[in-house]
Amino acid sequence: MDKAQATALPIAEPVYGQALLARSLVRKVPAVTAAVTSNQVIRTFHDDPGLNCIAVVDDCNHVIGVLRSLDILRRGTEGFFYELIGRRSCTHLMDPKPLVFDATETLLRMSKAVSELDDKHLVDGFFVTENGIYQGAGRMTDLIKAVTEHQITSARYANPLTMLPGNVPIDQHIQQLLTAQKHFVVSYFDLDNFKPFNDVYGYSAGDDVIRLAGSTMAAGLDEACDFLGHVGGDDFVAVLCSDDWETRIQNILAGFERAVQSHFHPEHIQAGGWVTRNRQGVEVHHGLVCLSAGVVRVAPGDHALPSEISSRLVEAKKQAKLVVGSSYFVDRRAPRR
Repeated sequence: MDKAQATALPIAEPVYGQALLARSLVRKVPAVTAAVTSNQVIRTFHDDPGLNCIAVVDDCNHVIGVLRSLDILRRGTEGFFYELIGRRSCTHLMDPKPLVFDATETLLRMSKAVSELDDKHLVDGFFVTENGIYQGAGRMTDLIKAVTEHQITSARYANPLTMLPGNVPIDQHIQQLLTAQKHFVVSYFDLDNFKPFNDVYGYSAGDDVIRLAGSTMAAGLDEACDFLGHVGGDDFVAVLCSDDWETRIQNILAGFERAVQSHFHPEHIQAGGWVTRNRQGVEVHHGLVCLSAGVVRVAPGDHALPSEISSRLVEAKKQAKLVVGSSYFVDRRAPRR
């Protein structure tokens, strides 16, 4: 059982975890090298009217430029073009500033980059690389369609308080990772002493604390590979593929514990909580609101369904809540077969 260390963490607005990355839009479009002549490129564009652009790569398969069909076919109509340029390298016709995305780039960040392009380049599409190596090309229409569908689905199932994905997207994301046989970590976050806080400070203040929890978690995750969802109430689920997942969880807990202090009255901070009366009229002391997390590590073959992970998460969260203050508990047991 581990306790969060008291460290500062910047707070950001809640964001959707992104399961969709640039690699999901890759089409296997062959690239050319400097050894290919301008005449060969023109014939390629003539033979395939649906081909808008071709990537030019170096000997290490790094993208160094883009050949655009409209520009090159227009050049081909110039007088003496074939005599002067046709046999020369296609690099004489390329634009050395192609639009290139890494395979791990999120579709939302891609769409923002595309929105800043000159309109005449929107027909080009884009190229995708992984570790700098050319993987293929993508079409702008595919990007726009994927982003639009993702936003519609996210909005349909989003929690209205935080606008984070709800139960359906959470289960879908976990199922995708299970099907793909990926290693990942699921963390079930829950606010401790939240109901007494609502009773004392009111539901509006409670909503503010829930939004604070969501923004703290969003700030602590890697949006390129991690996912954050809001189950409901004060319960959140984070799905982490980051190698430094444990440090991220620790920072989330520490960041929330620091940020939530501004939501308490000074006298409550000094007393470490507040006193209320239960239904029997007995005074009960409640500690300050804090954050607990039950954590389950998932390896390929451990589970077939998200529901199988849920029971382990609930038990791990119970263990975390046994500790006073923000804490997390990692279920390190082998899953039951």
